[in-house]
Amino acid sequence: MSTTVKYVNTRYGQEAFCSKCGSDVLWKECENCYEGYSHHDCGEDTCCCADPHPNVKCDICNGEGGWWICLTCKSKED
Repeated sequence: MSTTVKYVNTRYGQEAFCSKCGSDVLWKECENCYEGYSHHDCGEDTCCCADPHPNVKCDICNGEGGWWICLTCKSKED
């Protein structure tokens, strides 16, 4: 089940809350990628890149690097 996360300005800065139930949310890092990119693909059969950085968007988290999980209703936001 998916929900949206709302951001509220507090005296501690901007904080995320579940818009469905108003509870706190936790950011869960995607284990398939690093900062939204899963692997390097330069289009060549044999990569000769000197420093191949991941450049393919992760298909698990849609390139977001993770997702929000509500701590009360357990809904998930990609």
